[in-house]
Amino acid sequence: MKKIRLLDCTLRDGGYINDWKFGYNSICDMITQLEKTGTDIIELGFLKNQPYNNDRTVFNSMSQITQLIEPKKPHIEYAAMIEVVNPIPLELIEEKTDNTIDIIRVIIWKNKRDKFGNICDALQEGFEYCKGIVERGYKLCIQPARVEQYTDEEFITMLNLFQRLNPMAVYIVDSWGTLCSDEIRHYAILAERYLDSHIALGYHGHNNMMQAYGSAVDFISQDIDRTLIVDASVYGIGRGAGNLNLEVFAKYLNTVYGKNYDILPMISVYEKYIKAIYQEQKWGYSFPYYLSAIHHCNPNYAGYYDDKLKLDPTVINKIMSILTDEDKIIFSTDTADKYYNTYLEKNKEKD
Repeated sequence: MKKIRLLDCTLRDGGYINDWKFGYNSICDMITQLEKTGTDIIELGFLKNQPYNNDRTVFNSMSQITQLIEPKKPHIEYAAMIEVVNPIPLELIEEKTDNTIDIIRVIIWKNKRDKFGNICDALQEGFEYCKGIVERGYKLCIQPARVEQYTDEEFITMLNLFQRLNPMAVYIVDSWGTLCSDEIRHYAILAERYLDSHIALGYHGHNNMMQAYGSAVDFISQDIDRTLIVDASVYGIGRGAGNLNLEVFAKYLNTVYGKNYDILPMISVYEKYIKAIYQEQKWGYSFPYYLSAIHHCNPNYAGYYDDKLKLDPTVINKIMSILTDEDKIIFSTDTADKYYNTYLEKNKEKD
């Protein structure tokens, strides 16, 4: 039976904007306000193997998160995310207890580079890591980065591999905001056909092409007989062009699906914390992020060429058009500068 759940990722995905430096007191109050919204799942940040600063929502042990959520609210599940390409060692993750978070979401990659620089399959390594998460008692969400890179056969293979771990959910992750509703629907149909019915299906979108809201509405309207989870954040705070707006989608669910999410605490989080962050570092739709989506390019290029180099969209478009498929994936300032200089040299020759 279809059941719709809402996941808030303000403190995790939103951290791409401010390096996760929300401030300890702000973090505590934001969690309290988000709990009041009735949101089904609250994602508290990243688990990473790096020094801990209690002003950031990046943690290197469960105890650091646990002290933020005690006592846990019984109607809410709590989550954190791990990147499998740069994972926190499993031995640093304590076994789940009643006081710890409930869910660990793991970003898996289809491919990666080995120590010799060769591209190799990364799914099996991701599987082994996720197996360790399950063995520690946590509910597992599989987040395949850039799902658009999977052919149908590859997507089905990925589903069949990870459902052996009996995860809580597998996601359709539109990492760079490139997918239209029809493409998301296509992956959802494949998941409905090949994924065990007790496993939830999630959607995580970005607004590079202003499609997150429409795609989320279309996603939950599908004739899919399983739990559906949709990610959103307050005021859409998140990487690149940002995420689906929590307050907007919650209102839609209240109106159309009879949910009872409280919008006022979401407004409070915006007024007290998110508004000031937005004034310092804006996110949302822009031509540079739109261009990064149509070129299937890491959105960090858009941010760099727009915010740092102050380039016009026409110039950004020309630079992104000469990026190799390989360099589009992993951003670095050196790579971005290399292609900018290539563009300048080409145009100097024309002059």
